[in-house]
Amino acid sequence: MSTKVENILKFGMKMEKNAQDFYSFYANNLQDENLKKLFEEFVKIEQEHYKYLESILKSLGGQEVPASISWVVDDQNKMVDPHILVDNSKILETDFSDLTILRLAYLIESDFAAFYRAASEKVDDSNVKGLLLHLAKWEEEHEKFFKDRYHSLMKKEWEELDLF
Repeated sequence: MSTKVENILKFGMKMEKNAQDFYSFYANNLQDENLKKLFEEFVKIEQEHYKYLESILKSLGGQEVPASISWVVDDQNKMVDPHILVDNSKILETDFSDLTILRLAYLIESDFAAFYRAASEKVDDSNVKGLLLHLAKWEEEHEKFFKDRYHSLMKKEWEELDLF
């Protein structure tokens, strides 16, 4: 396996793990029970994506699974947890609304799709290219799923403000 393919797969695994952390954390902050359940399902989906990429990496001969990303605030306070961003950031002190969280979710999925599409253009192996395009399609479906819910909720809030 080429170093490029290995790096693409490892980066994809890191993205999937970050998404899993995002969905897990924000599932607890959502007001709408259906959205909470949806985010809990996406935790599982992102776990499966991670495992899938890990199995591909291993099948192609890659051995080292990427380490968790360490979120460092200062030399005295290191954690392997994205919650530190919320817990210690003055910028993020306010509660996010369901609308904002949904927007973040669809932007995350959009970034994933863009990454896999771009990565597919940088590999020569047709099997790997096909795999990356398949992953991009999965992520595009997730993006559309969240974007549709975001627009639906935004329209509902606008209607409540009598903007329609």
